[in-house]
Amino acid sequence: MAKKRRNSSNLSLTPKQKQAALVLAICALVLIVTIVAVVIIVNTSHKSKDTSSGSTSSSQAVLDSGFDANAYGDTVLGETDDAGQSYIDETIFVGDSNTYRYYQNGLLSLDQVMAVEGLGIQQLTTDKSIYFKNDSTAYSIPEALAKMKPRRIIVMMGTNNADGSMSADSFASSYESALNEIVTAYPYCDVIVAAVPPIPEDHSNYPNMSQETINEFNLALVKMCQKNGYKFLNISELLMGENGYGQDRYYQQGDIHLKKDALNGIMDYARTHAWTGTEDRRPDTDNIPTRVRNGGTSGNSNQATATPDPNETFTAQYNVDKNVGGTLTSGDISGKTTLKFEDLTKNDSVTVKAVAADGYEFVKWSDGNTSPTRTDKNFKQNVNVTAMFSAKLSISFQEGSSATIKEGEGYTLHINAVGGNVTDDNVQWTVNGEKVKTGYSYGQSSWKAGTYDITASINVNGKLSSATFKLVVEAAPTPAPTAAPTPKPTPVPTAAPTPKPTPTPTPKPTPEPTAEPTPQPTAEPTPEPTEAPVSPSEPTEGGEG
Repeated sequence: MAKKRRNSSNLSLTPKQKQAALVLAICALVLIVTIVAVVIIVNTSHKSKDTSSGSTSSSQAVLDSGFDANAYGDTVLGETDDAGQSYIDETIFVGDSNTYRYYQNGLLSLDQVMAVEGLGIQQLTTDKSIYFKNDSTAYSIPEALAKMKPRRIIVMMGTNNADGSMSADSFASSYESALNEIVTAYPYCDVIVAAVPPIPEDHSNYPNMSQETINEFNLALVKMCQKNGYKFLNISELLMGENGYGQDRYYQQGDIHLKKDALNGIMDYARTHAWTGTEDRRPDTDNIPTRVRNGGTSGNSNQATATPDPNETFTAQYNVDKNVGGTLTSGDISGKTTLKFEDLTKNDSVTVKAVAADGYEFVKWSDGNTSPTRTDKNFKQNVNVTAMFSAKLSISFQEGSSATIKEGEGYTLHINAVGGNVTDDNVQWTVNGEKVKTGYSYGQSSWKAGTYDITASINVNGKLSSATFKLVVEAAPTPAPTAAPTPKPTPVPTAAPTPKPTPTPTPKPTPEPTAEPTPQPTAEPTPEPTEAPVSPSEPTEGGEG
């Protein structure tokens, strides 16, 4: 009976056990549902990725090909206080169709936009599509910037080059050349390079575009900026999503062009990642022309043509940049750094010549005119231009012009340059006509005998200068053959010296013996007769003994 009760107790559950079993069953059911849901989501995700323009592996490749902004110091603009609307107002935005959309979307006036749709970096300096009111001349972007006199420019180029037709190195080199031409045309503005904007993962309308290429472009650009002293505006961190592509909300489906929200975001980002604290180097901000979309005297069809007042007069003022490098001459007036002509009408003309001082050369006028002598006439507006001079570019060697050394010795040359900044890349060294390296110096630790013409050439913004150093390396003298040493003759053993015979001493003559004197004979005393001894038996006189 006891055993039977034990079996019965094993089969029955207490209320608490039943409750626990119910909870366990519910948990198991929830776990099963969760697993099924995860499997469905994962499968759906895989299908979605299979049908998209990029795969998981390509997304990872995009993420892995970015660059570390912290590795480039202050070249990459960091977060700042809001620089305000005035910061944007003093800025001209330069670029392609994405930049042109600032104007199309009513975010900026045409005066603040220097952009051409479809423009590639190779055409930035040669395409002449910029026009001004009452001026039928078509200008390139560098020429137009010289007339607009901006405080700073933000350049955003490269989308049209990201189709695989250009390597990152070629792109950065073309970009650098374009910026050099802009700086040459108007050297008074700060230059900020915006990152090539990312493209969305769905860019099916532009299938040849590559986000990996854009990442490579941006890495090359930030290095170029660091080299040249420009700043890099890393708008990628604003526009890019976690998958390494542009966020979909900033683009039309399948498109690569930025929406209005993205452009607003870029301007806000520029204000809070501002390049502040720089000097306003502009000589003047007067007489800036008005931009129009198309050529012609009246601008576009939306602008009314002004009827000139026949009695209107104008002022023409000519300046020397910072009063350095030269002077101005007009007629009998010479040696001036400022000339001002007032009350000019459309019938007047003014001729002014910029005269470079010793050691300087004329570069251009601030409106792009490259002739030192200019004549302004048919005045329709005031003129205010500045003559720009620069020190003549020259290069020399710190060590002089020649030297003579011995073979095997070391010798290194160092350059001095005037009129341009020397970098590791803009000085080319050649030895006897063959290129050997670039950089500030050139030398060898051990020169071979010969005569070397060593030339250093510098190129700064298209200006060239070179100098040649003659190094004579004298051959080391051929050492005279060392004569075989003459063997020393084996010394003849020194014969034992023949002993000199000891001279027989000359015997001293034996002195004649001195004759002993014959002693006088001594007369012997006659002995007294000795008494006969007493016989012992006889007692002696004197008693007993």
